[in-house]
Formats: sequence, C-alpha cells, structure tokens
Amino acid sequence: MSHKTELPRRVEEWTKEQVRHWLTDDLKVDQAWADRLYEEEVSGKELVCFKSEDLKQLGIKFGPAVQIINTLEALRKTYNNEQHRVTSTNISQTQLNSDTGYSSTQDTDAKPDIKEISDHSLSEGKQQSGRKKQKKNKQKSHKGSRPDITSIKSSPDITSIKSSSDICKEQSKNEPTSRSSITPTAESRTEKSLLERTKTINTQHKESAAKPSQMTESDVSEMSLQTEKIKVESLSTKPNKSKFTCSFCPFDQHSASHRYIENYCLPPESGPSNLTAPVHEYKLLARAENTDAMKKKINREVFRFAAGCMNSRTNGTIHFGVADSKNSEYSHGEIIGVSVNEQDVIIDHFNQGIKSSFEENTDDAKRCIRQPRFVEVLSNNSTLSGKFVIEVDVVPNHNIVCGKTYSIRTFDEENQWKKSKGKSLFIREGAATRDVYKIGNPSELQAEMSKVTRNSKVLDTARKEAEIKSQRKKRPNDGEKLVNLLTCGGGTLDYYNYYIIVTNKSHPDQLQHLQFLTTLKLFCVLDFDPDSVKNGSCHEYRKVRIANIHTPELFHGDPGTLTQNLNLYNQTSWVLCNGRVDINKEGDKPLPPSEWLITKAGDVQDMVSYLCNPDTLPRGRFLVIFLLLSAVEAMNDPIFETFMSFYKNLRGTQNIISICTSDNAFHKWKDFIQTRTEQAGQNICELELSQINGTILGLCKHKKTTDRLLPSDGGSSVLLKQIDEDSVPALDILCQNQCENVYDEDSKEFQDFKKTTEAGFYRGDKVQWWNFYFAEKTPTKPFIKRDKYTQIIKMIRSQTKDPTSNCVMVNLFHQPGCGGTTLAMHVMWDLRREFRCAVLKDNIVSKTEVAQQVVQLLRFGKSGLSFTNPVLLLVEDSEETENTQELQHCLRKMIGELDALVIILNCLRSKTAKEKYKNCVIDSQYITAALSKDEQQAFEVKLQELQEIHETPENFYSFMIMKSNFNEDYVKNVAENILRDVDVGSKQAQLLSILALLMTYVAESNISVSLCEDFLGIKRNLWGKETVMDKMEPYSCLLIEHQVEYGVHKAIRIVHQRISAECIKVLEERHRSPKSDIILNMLHCDLFFRRGIGRDNLLQSLKNMLITRQRKTEGDEKDTLFSPLIEDIKSEQNGLKKIQDILTQASKRCDKDFAFPQALARHFYLSEKNFALAKDWANNAKAIKENSYTVDTVGQVPRSELRHKLEMKKQDQTPLTAEDLREFLELAKAAIQAFQRAQILAKTDDNADVEDRRHWKQNTYNISGYMSEIDMTMTVFDIVKGLPVFEGKHSHDCLKQFFKGKMHLTSIPTDQSDSQGELIDVLKDYETFLISLKSVLDNDFKFLEEYFTYTREKGLVDREKQDKNRNWISEHFKSYISLFCSSSEEKQRAKKCKPKLSLFMETEECRMFLEENRANNFPRILQFLEFRNKMIEQIAEKHSFIYKNASPKSLQDRMNHLLTHIILKLSKPDSKLAKTPKELNDLLKEILQEVGLQHQYPEPYYLALLLLWPGRKHSDQNKDIKTYVERIRISCRKQFSHIFRARTPIVHFYLGKSDGLNRLISKAALDNCFINVVKRNVLWQSADIFKEQKIKDKLLRVNGTSEQGELYAEYGNLRIPVRPTYLGGIRSGHSTEKVSFYVGFAIDGPLAYDIQYEDS
Repeated sequence: MSHKTELPRRVEEWTKEQVRHWLTDDLKVDQAWADRLYEEEVSGKELVCFKSEDLKQLGIKFGPAVQIINTLEALRKTYNNEQHRVTSTNISQTQLNSDTGYSSTQDTDAKPDIKEISDHSLSEGKQQSGRKKQKKNKQKSHKGSRPDITSIKSSPDITSIKSSSDICKEQSKNEPTSRSSITPTAESRTEKSLLERTKTINTQHKESAAKPSQMTESDVSEMSLQTEKIKVESLSTKPNKSKFTCSFCPFDQHSASHRYIENYCLPPESGPSNLTAPVHEYKLLARAENTDAMKKKINREVFRFAAGCMNSRTNGTIHFGVADSKNSEYSHGEIIGVSVNEQDVIIDHFNQGIKSSFEENTDDAKRCIRQPRFVEVLSNNSTLSGKFVIEVDVVPNHNIVCGKTYSIRTFDEENQWKKSKGKSLFIREGAATRDVYKIGNPSELQAEMSKVTRNSKVLDTARKEAEIKSQRKKRPNDGEKLVNLLTCGGGTLDYYNYYIIVTNKSHPDQLQHLQFLTTLKLFCVLDFDPDSVKNGSCHEYRKVRIANIHTPELFHGDPGTLTQNLNLYNQTSWVLCNGRVDINKEGDKPLPPSEWLITKAGDVQDMVSYLCNPDTLPRGRFLVIFLLLSAVEAMNDPIFETFMSFYKNLRGTQNIISICTSDNAFHKWKDFIQTRTEQAGQNICELELSQINGTILGLCKHKKTTDRLLPSDGGSSVLLKQIDEDSVPALDILCQNQCENVYDEDSKEFQDFKKTTEAGFYRGDKVQWWNFYFAEKTPTKPFIKRDKYTQIIKMIRSQTKDPTSNCVMVNLFHQPGCGGTTLAMHVMWDLRREFRCAVLKDNIVSKTEVAQQVVQLLRFGKSGLSFTNPVLLLVEDSEETENTQELQHCLRKMIGELDALVIILNCLRSKTAKEKYKNCVIDSQYITAALSKDEQQAFEVKLQELQEIHETPENFYSFMIMKSNFNEDYVKNVAENILRDVDVGSKQAQLLSILALLMTYVAESNISVSLCEDFLGIKRNLWGKETVMDKMEPYSCLLIEHQVEYGVHKAIRIVHQRISAECIKVLEERHRSPKSDIILNMLHCDLFFRRGIGRDNLLQSLKNMLITRQRKTEGDEKDTLFSPLIEDIKSEQNGLKKIQDILTQASKRCDKDFAFPQALARHFYLSEKNFALAKDWANNAKAIKENSYTVDTVGQVPRSELRHKLEMKKQDQTPLTAEDLREFLELAKAAIQAFQRAQILAKTDDNADVEDRRHWKQNTYNISGYMSEIDMTMTVFDIVKGLPVFEGKHSHDCLKQFFKGKMHLTSIPTDQSDSQGELIDVLKDYETFLISLKSVLDNDFKFLEEYFTYTREKGLVDREKQDKNRNWISEHFKSYISLFCSSSEEKQRAKKCKPKLSLFMETEECRMFLEENRANNFPRILQFLEFRNKMIEQIAEKHSFIYKNASPKSLQDRMNHLLTHIILKLSKPDSKLAKTPKELNDLLKEILQEVGLQHQYPEPYYLALLLLWPGRKHSDQNKDIKTYVERIRISCRKQFSHIFRARTPIVHFYLGKSDGLNRLISKAALDNCFINVVKRNVLWQSADIFKEQKIKDKLLRVNGTSEQGELYAEYGNLRIPVRPTYLGGIRSGHSTEKVSFYVGFAIDGPLAYDIQYEDS
C-alpha cells in the first residue's frame, strides 16, 4: 500500500510534525537530526528562518544542512511563482494503466505531493526503476489522444487543495459571524491512472531531485506545471466531495471514550517513521456478509499486518470499517463502520487464530498484538449509529522481537479459508505491507532476504533507542496548572462565584470520573450530547444533584423573568444545545453541524450573550470550562462555534479554559483555536479524566465529609441527601450536625478560617452558622445571649405543646443594626436538634413554591403522615407582614390535614420596634438599640476574649457600637478620626460617601465589588490583582465585603448604619460635602448605570432612597410627603433647587421608571407650587406607564393648583371674579377626569409588570381616585356655594335643587348686576359638569361603602388604618349631608308652613333621613349589625314607610326593606315592627321574581342565601338554593373580581344551631362572646376561634363531602357548593372524603370554616 503524506504548499504552514516527516521521508536525512529539530519545536515558520550555520550549531553535518536549506529555498520559490502564473492547458482524460507489485490500498488523494519535488531517497532497485520507465513511455504514447480542456486557470485553489486551517482562515475573514458554516478540506477521489501519472512525473525528475543544490527554477516549475495538469484532470473527472478529518484513537490505550464520526476521514495511511509512532492501514470489510466471514477476514488482515509491523519493528494499527483506495465509492480513509452483533465471537476467533498463523512464535505474537478494540461510530448529529471501527494495535517491543523475524501461515478466501502450504514473510514498506517470499526470482529473493536481515539489526537498535527516548519524554505538570486555573492561584474554589461547563459526547466509562461536576458551583452546563439526559453526563449528575433541563431558546426575554422561571442561581441549568433523543419531538431532534449552524446556532449565541452579560454574571468572577469528553474533529462542530461565541463575548480566552481528555484531541482543538483567534488559549491536555476528577475533588476544602443529618422521631436522625437539599433552593437548611467534620480542626487552615470568620462577623458582616459552632466548641467563650433569647425560645417551644393551627407565626421586631437577625439565628442554632430549621433565602419567591418546599423539608426521611419534628422557618429582615401572612396561608393550605407543624419566626426590621410589638396581636418579642446591664457585661467579657485572639478588636466597629450601648459619642469619634484628612475629591472618598449615603437611608444597601472595581479603576488581572479593600485604605476599616443573595455576587457596604449616618454628618459639616452633592455625583457617574452585576440592587436602593416615603402605619416614626433624604435636602441651602436637579437627573438615568418623574411632579406642585412643570412631569410619568398611580398624580396637579389659588384668594380677600371661577372650574374638571380614569385603571393595577413584581405589594387596591374625587367634588360645592349668586334668603334650597338638576340657572333669582351675570354665564358653561357631580359623589360613596363593608384587607386587619379611612369618609359624608339634606330647623319651619305634608313629600323626607343616617343602601344597612344598632327600629320604620307608600317600588327599596327587617329580627326579635318568617319569605319571593337569574349584582341572591339556606331541621324543599349560590358567585365575579384579587370577603352571618331566622348569627354577636379577649382578631385570622367552646355551642357543623378539590354541603339529596376559606383548605389529591364544617355567608357566597375530615 503506497500513500504519501501531503504537506501544505506554503512551508510556513507546516507543523513541527510535518517538518520532521519532510526531513525523514522526503529528504531521507538521518532520523536523529530530524528528531533534534522536532525537540527544538521547529515548525515551518521557524524553519524558513534557518541558515546552514544554524543547522550546524544543532549538530547537523554540513552536507545535509546545505541540502535542507537549498531544497527549502526551491520549494519557496516554486510557491511564489505559482501565485502569479495563469496557464491554459489541454489535458487528456485518457486513463493510464497501473502496474504495481503491492497488494494493499493506495493513495487516492489528488493533492500534489511535496515529496515528489524533493525525493532524495536511494534507488529502489532495478525492478521498480524498470516499472517507472515503462509508465513514463506509456504516458508519452497517449499524449496525442487527449481531449482538450480549455481556459483552465492554474491557481493555488486548483494546484493544491487547501488544508482546513487555510480555508477556515479565509472564511473567518469573509464571514462576519461565527455562525457561518466552515468549508472543510476538499478531498477528491481519483483513479489509479492519475496516481501513476504523478509517479511517472516524479521519476522523470528523480535525478535532479537527488541534487537539490543544482535544481533550477525551471526544473521546479516544469514539475509544478505537470503536477497542476494532473490536478486539473483529477478535478475534471471526479466530483469534489468535502470531508472532515478525524483523529486516531489513542494508540495502545484503553480509550473507550474515543469515537469516530461517520463519513469523516482519518489521516492517510502511513509508513514507518520513528518506529514508536504507529503506521496505519485501512480495510473496509464491505464484502463481509456475516460474522463468520468477518472474523476470518479480520484474522487474515490483522496477522499479515502484525507480522509486517513486527518484522519492521514499528508500532501499527489496522482499522476495519475504514475505506481504502480499493473502494472508489468512498474517499480514502473515510469512516464507514461495520455492524457487529457478536463482539465476543470475533475476539474468540482472533485469539484462537494467533497460534494457527504464528505457530512457534505464538507467544511473541500474543505479547505484541493487542486485543481487538471496537470503537463506536457516531452519526454526524452526535447520536450512536450502531456501527463500529474495529482496530488492532501492534506493539513490537524491543525485548520481544530483537534478533527475530516472523513468518506466518495465511488463510485466503479464494482457497476457502484453508491454511496456506507455505509461509509468508511480511514487512512494512512505505504505507504497504509486502510479502518478501512472493519474489519469484531466487537471486532477487536471496538478495532481499539479506537486506531484511541487515535492516533487522539496524531496526533493532533504532527500536531500542526510540523506546528509551519515549520513556524520557517529560510530561508537563498539568495538575498544578489545572489547580491554578480553577482557583485563580488561590488554592481553593472560592475565587469564582460560578462555573459554566460546556461539554460534548460522553462515554459510559467516563461517567464515573465526573463526580467533580457535583462539587463545583455550576451556573449552567451547555451540553452537546443528545444522549446526555438518557444515559450521559446529565443523567449521572442528576443522580445526586438537581439540574433543570433547558434549551437555548428559553434564555430569551426579560432577565428577571428568566431568573425566576428557570430558577437560575439556585439550581443548575442543564442546557441541551443539540437536542435530545429521549423525547420524540421535532424541535428536539439532534442535527448535524451544517443544519445546526442554520437552525440552532443563533439561539446558542444569544444564550451565550445573556450568560456573559455583566447583569447576569460579574466579569472575571465566573469561569467557562470546555470539557471535551470526545474529540472535536471539525471547525464547524457546534461546540467550537460555541467556543467562538464565548471568545467574542468575553473578549478573549482569559476566563475560558479547555480540558481535553486525549493528546490528539487537544492538538486538533488547539489548532482550531489558533486558526480563528491566533491564540493558543488556556488548555489542560496531559491529564486523564480520572486525574482531573481527583484533582478537583481535592480542591473542595468545604466538601461535606460527613452526611448531613436532620432530626427525626424519638431523638433519631435521618440523612439529608444532596439531591433533596437541591430540591428546596429557596431554603437554607440548618442541619443538626452543621459545620461538623468539614475541616481538620487541628490544622492551621482551620484556625485561620476561624479567625477570619470571627473577625468578619464582629466587624459587621452577617452572622454565619460557623460563628455559633466556634462558640459551641469553646464552652468557656460562649456566644453572647441577648436577654430576649430565653423568652423567644420559650415562646417557640410553647407553640408545640398544644398548637391551635398547623402553621403559626412568631414575630421578632428589631431596630436596624441592633442584632435582631443574629438573635433569631442564635435561637435556631440551639433548636436545630428539636426542629427542622431553615432560613428563607429570598422573600420574592412565590409563596406557594416556598410552602411546597417547606412541606418537602417536613417529609425528608419520612414515609408516614405523622411528623413529630416541626419545621422552624426564619423569614429574616422583612419590612412588612403581609407577605409572611400570605406564606402562612399557603402553608396551612399545603399542610392540610397532615399531622405536622410549621413555626414561622418572622424577623421584622422597624424603627418603632417597641410600638409594633405593643400593637401586635400574635406572639411577639422585640429588641431595640439599648442593652441591659447583663448584656453590657457580656459584651465587656467578649471584648477581653477577642483581645486574646485578634490584634486590633477595637476596630471591630459593629461590635464596639453595641458594646458602647449604641453611644452616639463613640460613633461620632470613630467617624471624625477616620475622616479627619479625607480628600473629598478622591475616588476613594467619593465611593465612601456614596456607600455611606445609601446605607444611611436604606438599610443593608451596598454596591457590588465589580462596580466598585470599575469606579476605582482597578484592572481585573487573572491573579494577584489589587482588591477594593486595599484600594480603599485608610477607609476600608469602615467597609465590609460580603456575599449578596446567598452567593450570587459579592458587594461592599458600610459596617453599620450608625457609622454611615455619622460619616455623612462629618462630610457635610467639616468637609462641605452635603448630601445633595453626593447623590448628584452618583447620578452623574455613567458607570453606576451601565449593565453590570448588582446594578439592579443598586438602582432599587437609589429608588428607595429618593422615592420611598415614611408612613406610621408601616412602622416609621412619622408620615412624610417625600423620602427622608429629600426631606433632609430640602433643609439645605437652595434645597428646593437641588431636589429639582436630583430628581431631574434621576428621571433621565432611569428613563423607564415612572416613579422618578412622578416624584418630581409631586415636588413641583407640593413644594415649589410650579404647576406648569408639575403637569409636564406628571404627564411624563403617565407616558412611561399609565396606571392608577400615575394618572392620580396627573389629577393631583390641578387639584393642588386649585387649592393653592383658593388659599391665595382667601389671603388677598378679593371677590371672586368670573375669570377666577372659570379657571377654578376648569382645574376641578381636569382633576376629576383624571381621578375617574384612575378608578378604571385601579382594576388592572394588580397585574404588575415583570420588572415591578420584585418590589410589588400584592394586597393593595388603589382607592385614591375615589377619595380624591370626593374631596375635589366637595371643594367645587364649596366654591359654588360661596358665590354671591347663592347668598340670598332661599339660596341653600336653590343650591340643592341646582345640583340635583331640578332647577335651571335661569330660575335662580339674582340682583341683575353685571358681576353676577358674568358668574351665571360661567356656571352655564359648566352646568352639565356641575349637575353630574352629585351622582358622581353618590357613586364614590357607594363604592367605598361596598369596599369597606363587603371586603377587608388580607392578613391581619390594621384597625387604626381602617378606622382612619372610615372617619375620613364619615366627615366628608357629613359635609355632603349638610349640603343636600335639610337641617332640623328647616324641617321644623316646613312643618309649620305645611302641617299636613303630601304623601310624596313624606316619602322624600324618609329618604333624606335614611341618607343622612347612612342607611339608604345595602352595604350601609349591613353596618348596623356592628355599629349604631340602637337605631335599627327607626331605620326599619322609615324603610317600611317607603316600601308601603312609594310608587313605583324600586328593587333597591325592596332589598333595603328586607335586609333591614332581617337585621331587626335578629337584633330585636320582640320589636313590634319585626316581621314574621312568612312575611320575610314573601318579600324575598317578590324580589327574586323581579330579578330572575340574570341580575348583575349579588345582593338579591345574598338575601336568598340568608333566608333559604337549610337549618338544623333541614329539608330539601329549597332546591333553588344551589342555583342562587351559583348566581351569586357569577355576579360577584363580574362586580368585585378586581377587588377580591387584593382583598378578602367579609362574613357577616354564620349558620347557627337554631331554626328559622334565628339560625343566622352575626359576627358581631360572636365577637361579644370574646369582648374581653385582647387577641380576638388573631383568633379570627388563624381560624382558631372555631376551636373555642363558645363558638362550638352556637354554630352548627354541617356535613358534606370534598370531591375533586370542590366542597359541598349535603342536606339529604341536596348538595350545595361551598367555597373553602383561605384558612381552611382541603386535602390535595382530589380524594372524595366525608367532611364537616361551619358555614359563613359572604357577599360572594357561602364559605366553609374549620373543615374536618371524618377519618380524622
């Protein structure tokens, strides 16, 4: 088999391997000299720079040195001439006959061979020379018969097919993006005649080539031209077929991970080189019909090949399933593969056949010939093709073959596989295996055998030296290099926040060595193995860790949504980048590279851009690892395209490393990188996967060496598996053996870690579990116990003795910076063996999701339904209780009827902690910024302990502030001393002032380390860079670097809020750096507003600092119109102007946030009274986002302007002119229109945008539009009422009639003056608007009455807030009544004038009475159950009169009448006005007949529930009740669904044990049973009140069933749907169960309370 290795036309492109090959195979120089250049790493680029003197210095003799230099120069000139030559040739396509004595495959590539130009080999014998002369003559004889091929240009593209590197370089210039398909090396299959012609041409110039120093340029050109002609002919007779190349399986290694790719090509077959580099031979096995034929053919070819290698003393590999030159259908070396069903049969036959062939040399053969290796063949879409390439390695070690020759028996198919009579002596000659014994001429045979004998001795020596040299080869210390790359030189895996793994096809044998993936903090894995989930690396990872399976297209959209939906940062995202085989879906099908580039490359590139975005991961703080588990064979491989995407996004390879599991794969990968980037990259290639695994596992200093345990029944423990812990990412679980056996606690490393951790905590960092562990291990130095510690412990334990609910809450109120969170965590640490303890990591996670994870924590290690170990869940640093209450509701619902308990320790930060505690109705405690004497003593003792260990504990300012009992003088001295010589213009001082300002006004605010580095100008070098803390000296003692959001990134903040406040004072008073300058400096700095990690948190802190107002109802000291910072700046010189500048700049910076222009509008109309600018900015806010809040601000501008002008008018004491009136009414109209629009928008406000959801309070409904409209309307009434037109004797009556629309302006008497006429003209212009105001006011009052009567806020009701709103409504209603209802004096005068009123007038008087007493509509009447029930008889009398005498009777009159008498009957059953049950039912029947079943309001059906619901002595006669329940739900959804999203319905009546109407018991009546109970509200909220005996005595428990998640009350055959309350809940699983419950009646239907299952 003859095949010549091809070299690139340009010498500069040769690799060092190709240089060595050229020297040994082409120039035939001594092997030692070629190896010397190889060891000096001389590639083509270096070789062209050599001179003869340089070569002689390396020890190369003068003759060979001149030969090398002259031949090299000739090659370079040839290439240069070819670049300018354009020739037209006529080339015959007549094929030339071939004549060869070789029996194996031959070269089919059409590339011209550099060797033919520079062949200095010795004569190959007379026989070969004769053959070549014959070929030359044949070639000449056929010249005249060739057809013409005209105008074919000879160019580098034709004369030599470029290497993949050349083509990729050109394409990288022409293609703008990395998504483009990369054209592979073109390999054209040619026929033997073309190859023979090439040989003939080479023979013609053999003599001249042997003397390179005498070879002329024309000689070289002539050879080149003839080579070009042969090339053109080869291209014209065969179509071009593009092929990628594959690297060989590692020689003589068990590399099961190596795979070949179908239709890719292996490098050409090769002859011996340095004896240790294996030769290769290919066999297709195309005609092996079955296993029997296959095994025989394999044995025949293997043994002849092996014998040739053993006799030639060269390593070698024979490959089956790879095309050789005999197969014209395929390219030479093309991987086809063979189907093998019985590998064991082939192996058994192979082992049995060795003895038959080698006979007496069997033992040597077994030692040299390796077992067959079955290498899997992948389809080009990375899935298994089911085929194999069968390979056999031959290793003729010197100590085995020295001095021997091996002849064997062969078995030929033509002889029916019978053993040959004679033996064969095979040797390797070039790329072929030749049988020496087939030489027919005895003399020639004898001469050849003598030559073989001589060569064997030389080869034995060479083999021995080659083996020694290969053993001496030094392997680089890649283990140390890997450690440095992964740790950034730090020795631990703490430097990088996250790792991104990019990997490809794995092999089952590799999976056991991928344990290290489970220890790295993986952000995501980009996997190109379609089998990964089924049986690959993803499958292995998910055995012990949680990984969410994603696809690249999921990484599109809003970053906040992505983080939430994909659970990024909390759980590993495993991204399948080329489909998956375990799901039969079109979009998940694996694709070959060419299709992948078109279909999926764009999504992967976008995903990489998202991952490299500084908003996602901080630059320099994550590392991308390309883990190449299989070789990358082509530059258009998807994983290489992904490498280029990372390269472009990260602007280089600084944060990218490549780990290759084989040397061959590494060199190819490295070449690809250098071709595209001209950089080598950071690579690990000399370690096996098992070594990589062990090295990384050794870096895991914090690896949990013992199993983590959770407490279980009877003092036992259960194992917390890592995969279970991963499944609850919202929880930080505290195990009972937390921190144990992590370190060798006698080591220096542990002592250093302990010292650093302690120092961080006492300086101001958040407490860690380690701090409690250290104290626990040193009983003589305990952790400081606060006075409230014991009380909180008792409070929590008491909840477990007789729990009233499956989820209870305990509040701990604390002032900022006084140790509240530390106290809560101290309590949890000491209860970790009794409770299953966990900390909620993130308050924005869905409460339903958190509840599910808490229930999972309950279930870990349990199989039954009883859970004796409660969960203690810490919700820390929450500033509001609503979210925690919502979590409590979700937990109660999720736990259902399980025998389990969850205690929420709710840690609430509040400046008024003590007041919060006093007003709280559930179990609570508080701590403030004041230490008791015992606590002060404990701090003194702790300081002495710290002085023994730490050098300067006095600099632990957070600790020292508490030790000083929060002494203001101490804090002041610290700030003044450190800032004494501060240069406020320096970057350090500017950053310190910004951090201090943020921390002063927003607790725990910080700036990410990466932003600080950018601000300070710190360059992110890979190792040994300057840190922020170093750069901030001498102020770094005031700063702390800490992890944010459980390790997402690191940030810098001031150590304590009191120090930050004092620093701001010092900067302002002593260094003339006021707050306004600091915030403006920040707003003018572009860097803080660029994309980067932590930017969103910083902007939210900025927003809180500039926007968030103080409210007493939320725990603040006072109510403010603006944020505390804005209020403070207002007191500065030119404060209003500075506020304007600050908010203007903030609006420009955050141009998509409506809050800043809204605040600026408020500033202009409240503080500066600049209403024109206020209007502009309010409209700007509305343009950014139109919601009820921005539109309300638009209305507040004219409202404030009107008030301001009225105030100015009052001060001026000038009469109101017509122009003034017009202006006032126009302002009022604009304001009211805006408020009406706000009312409409309020219905959709709770559908918050994604970007607002993180800081969005869920249970709010904006009623400002209604309240502002009421206020504005009353103002208009006052303006009109004060006009001279209405100052006459009967003015009040005229005014009432005018606003009621019963009197026109022309009918109002005036004094006919010009001024009054002008006023009347203005009123006429606005008459329609003015007349509409009364109905507008009525609707507003009606809505608010329904809002407060039918619904209440979710969670614990804020009585103070509720009473404040009711009082406001009451005051405005009184003003309304005084205007539209007659006074008592007027009524008396009217009666004197008309002692006998008409029936109509008397009816109207009743209506006015009811309106005046707020008893004229349904929700107002319901309030008489709780308030003013002494008036109910009087109210009932008026409604009865209206019902009796009104004509016609309205539906509202009927409903008011019936509801009043129901309340009267319940409140005063003995009243003479009380109606009988029959009369009430007749009234109901009348109402229901009128409304039917399509009424839009729920009130008629609510009355039906009250009167028709079955009682104790039930019957199923009222079957329509089920229909009315359905109708009340439908109508309520239509009218109040927008309110119920934020509020919950109020139950006014419960079903009691009596009969008739007496079965209805009002909530007010039940409250009277607990009139002396302080925490009555809590009992209702938690539903614990239904466990009280007084309630059980009064209420009727109704039997029913739960089916498919629905609840029904059952009365015989009657089944009525009932909605379970949020507190009750029903079991999950949609099981059909018998239940019982209490029934309450709300405006949206019947509700079920205290649901109990019959089986429990």
